[in-house]
Amino acid sequence: MKRCIVTFNMMAMAAVCAVAADGGRTVCGMGAEEPTGYVPVMLSNGSLCMTADFLGGVPSEETRKRKYGITRGIFIVGKRFGGPGFRSPHGIQVEAFNFWRFALKVSVDGKRCGAPDRWSQTFDPLVARSITTNVFGNVTRVAETFVAPDEDTVVVRQTFPGTDLARIDAGLNYIIHNSERFYGTWTTLPDGHAFDYTALGLSTYKGRITVRHAREDGAFVTFISFGKPYKGTYAAASARHAAVWGKYYAASEVDVPDADIMRMRRVAEYQLKCCTTKWSIPPGIPPSHWSAGIFAFDEMYAVQGLLSAGHFDEARRASDYRFRTLKTATARTRNTGARWVWISMETNPDDCAKNGFWLEHIFHMSAVARSCRLVASYMDDEEYLRARAYPVIRECARFFRNHCIYDMPDGSSFVCKCTDLERLKSGRERPFMTTCGAIDTLRTAADAAERLGVDAKDASDWRATAERLLKSLPVKDGRFVPAADRPDAVSMGSLAGYFPFPIFPKGHKEQTAAVDFFLARGVKAGNMYEMGKKICPWYAATMAMAALRAGEGEKVLPLIKEAGKSSGVWGEYWEINEPGVAECRPWFMTAAGNCLYAINSMLLMEADGECRIGAGVPKEWKDWSFRLPAESGYEVDFAMKGGVVTKLVLRQQAYNNKRGSGPRSVKVVLPDGSCRTVAVSI
Repeated sequence: MKRCIVTFNMMAMAAVCAVAADGGRTVCGMGAEEPTGYVPVMLSNGSLCMTADFLGGVPSEETRKRKYGITRGIFIVGKRFGGPGFRSPHGIQVEAFNFWRFALKVSVDGKRCGAPDRWSQTFDPLVARSITTNVFGNVTRVAETFVAPDEDTVVVRQTFPGTDLARIDAGLNYIIHNSERFYGTWTTLPDGHAFDYTALGLSTYKGRITVRHAREDGAFVTFISFGKPYKGTYAAASARHAAVWGKYYAASEVDVPDADIMRMRRVAEYQLKCCTTKWSIPPGIPPSHWSAGIFAFDEMYAVQGLLSAGHFDEARRASDYRFRTLKTATARTRNTGARWVWISMETNPDDCAKNGFWLEHIFHMSAVARSCRLVASYMDDEEYLRARAYPVIRECARFFRNHCIYDMPDGSSFVCKCTDLERLKSGRERPFMTTCGAIDTLRTAADAAERLGVDAKDASDWRATAERLLKSLPVKDGRFVPAADRPDAVSMGSLAGYFPFPIFPKGHKEQTAAVDFFLARGVKAGNMYEMGKKICPWYAATMAMAALRAGEGEKVLPLIKEAGKSSGVWGEYWEINEPGVAECRPWFMTAAGNCLYAINSMLLMEADGECRIGAGVPKEWKDWSFRLPAESGYEVDFAMKGGVVTKLVLRQQAYNNKRGSGPRSVKVVLPDGSCRTVAVSI
């Protein structure tokens, strides 16, 4: 393997770099060693994703290995290895290309600086930038790095405040490792350099990496573009970046007297936007995060979190993706229902998962149907339901009806053996979570068909089948159990009738008993893998949602805060983060989506025909407010001051300027349990 290093130098000019302080975290250290628990900041626009370290660039080759379960580098969604003979160490057969790294450098009085004497790195999700300060003797370098929102360009700005610039020479090294699958040559341009590469993957990719440098307003600025070179200024790029992220965060508002919850919500929104690609919403983009492989189940948690925060454009990427790939999904069953693979790529041709019992899952068709239903409902868009969501929902219902449900001579029905949650392994009899998902899908399909006035005969059968499946759910000692052949197992799947497939009303006897049983023992099965001794954030948020729907609001906030205890140095969500036991995948989208949904739902949740405000809010909170969308297509603007409701306004959802459902009234349940009937303004 050849090591190709190209250095770009330019005399820099002094400037001061301002850092937003609202919610940002700063990590400090000395030299070039990473402190314990440190992971780089993830910067992404949903197409280009990179890991930014405390030296202002992408971590060096020595540290880019999968420390803490994250592959470090620069990745672009859709650019993949693959083909004959390629095997990924991370399980997915179509691993993302690593476009390697870059490192900043500085010389003082002609002498190259080595490791900094001390450093700090600041990350604030609201500004979506990494700010690093490196001190070399009496010289300080401040570097700001972000990914442009509209194109695959990394922007780096270096300044040297308080230093005689005649002494400074700033530089940047871009390092690429040529190999038999990724190779090319550097050429010199008038304002920088370019690397023309050939990459042998699923197809032969040819492209150009352009490194353009400029001096602007007393700063050394570098634009690293993958594809079309960026031709604008730093000021223009920075303004556009701020505008895009500002608009994103303005979609909703929350103000609660708990700094941890506020930060959890901000970081969750940040992670979700970073992982929202033009195709769908994978758990992550680096190879360690399945190389932007798309899981229908994880996708659902992203959709719920995004919708609950008002991010409709991002959420509908998932339902639009399922509509676009519906033909492929139905072809697998010869047009007798939609069967998506466990992990799919952009075009969904093949399953990307390695062999294992997870391939025997079927509940992810329920996740697809639920995602489509929620997108249409939150947007209050009947045309979207008719044209895109319902065709997918209908085929998911047909899949269960034609392939997974047994109708017995005695009039009963049940779901076939399959893999339920993975800790239960394969071949579970009458699996609880999968059956709840099938019931939810059949009901959803029947509701949509009746609303649209189509498929009346099918709708009647779907609804009747759902009722028969309810009677097949396994019960022991007055509570639902994970599976008929695993009645004593402790599994998060036993919560599924409240979350993620809410088929039961608040206070349902057997489901509430199952929730109480798991909440008392969940630490024994608190991770999706058989490792660790605590509750991972994805599970903790699921437990919070189940408690909320059960009517046990006092348990919700402690469980959400339990999820926050597993966060990393930047507040980022991990798949599992138990130092010394299991440290796995920081910047894990699925946990972020689930936690965001739980936080928003504790403030606003629709269930059983009611709009419940503050159902998970502790009584000691006297001053809090929010502006959030409700599931059935309106926005709620609420405020409480001194324990008294000072604002309660319901507005029709105006997504795409559609009129929506028109005039209506909603039963609102307030934090004290009292009810009001409130008209939705148009």
